[in-house]
Amino acid sequence: MSIRDRFKPNIEPMNHIYISKSNILFNYKYLQSLKPNADLFPVIKSNAYGHGIDQILQIYKWLPIKYIVVDSFPEYNIVMRHSKFNVLLLWETLPVNYEKFNFKRTTFCVYNLETLQVLAKLNKKLKIHLFLNTGMNREWIDADLLPNALEFLKNYPKIEIEWVMSHLFSANSLDIEKQVDAFKMMYQQVLDYGHTPTYRHIWASIWMLKLQDDFFNAYRPWLALYGYNPLLEEDSDFDLWEKLQPALSLSSIIIAINSVPYNEWVSYDPQWKQLNKSDKTTVTVPFGYAEWMPRSVREKIEISHEDGDLKQIGNVCMNLSCYLWNEKVLIWDKVWLLRKDQRLENSVSWWAKAAGTITYEILVHLDRGIRREIVE
Repeated sequence: MSIRDRFKPNIEPMNHIYISKSNILFNYKYLQSLKPNADLFPVIKSNAYGHGIDQILQIYKWLPIKYIVVDSFPEYNIVMRHSKFNVLLLWETLPVNYEKFNFKRTTFCVYNLETLQVLAKLNKKLKIHLFLNTGMNREWIDADLLPNALEFLKNYPKIEIEWVMSHLFSANSLDIEKQVDAFKMMYQQVLDYGHTPTYRHIWASIWMLKLQDDFFNAYRPWLALYGYNPLLEEDSDFDLWEKLQPALSLSSIIIAINSVPYNEWVSYDPQWKQLNKSDKTTVTVPFGYAEWMPRSVREKIEISHEDGDLKQIGNVCMNLSCYLWNEKVLIWDKVWLLRKDQRLENSVSWWAKAAGTITYEILVHLDRGIRREIVE
């Protein structure tokens, strides 16, 4: 036994997240096939949408990716340590942090003149992406402020505008055309000031199919990379996105089997009462809202055992949740909280509906401490 093993044994966890390598690669290649003449820049922010940045980087290791997209300095550090990819820092950071980046491998999104001023003071050769406000109205460069930014850059030739980018605010709005027109108008201003950006992109995953405009030569897919259909079933393009293959599944184990007498409650702040005249049996799983399971799914979801589904009952606790037992379930048996198949009632999409939220929120709230394992 090594010293490392003596002080840090490899404990087998009770909860596991599994990431399908073949599904992740399929999604990447499928999305690339939709826009074969444009560059694909995978977005792995928010812990790769719950899949684990380390794991996704391992899967992408041999792909010809020009940029990996992250949203924070900690995520940037993970990419730098565990890959050779160049990085696009999607969101901003505090001014004191910029000098800590590797400028040869990093491009910065810029949302305001103040950030440009901070970067200029570094007196370093670096690349930026101007993030233009075309209609979402959050924190991006507005059309009336763009000339100020371009005038400022005249005095700082070391700062190269490599990309001009924006984000579409809706999956179905007809106002998308207005956003595209606004983008092209602002892009022309950039050209008028003598800049020659390499990339032009305005995507959200959905619009890779809906927006057919060769003016845009790069795209940055988000949820679609991980296999989730971003469209509603009534959308005409729904079936094309159904080819995507979800990659994440999550398992836990049974740690307790309890006989609940008639007229007694189960779990905190009692919500579920045993009203059967004979004793009812429940099981407990070491997975609660600290791991990710929202309390709002109470009694709306089921988990899978090899001999049948188990209905959740009672309030979800911090690290535990309870389910109705069937006679074939034993302590230490594996159960599946999330399955890859989106047709099942414990898929990510189903959980999102049960919780009254969106798929994104379910995925990114998966506790980072849960062990993630790459499987074929």
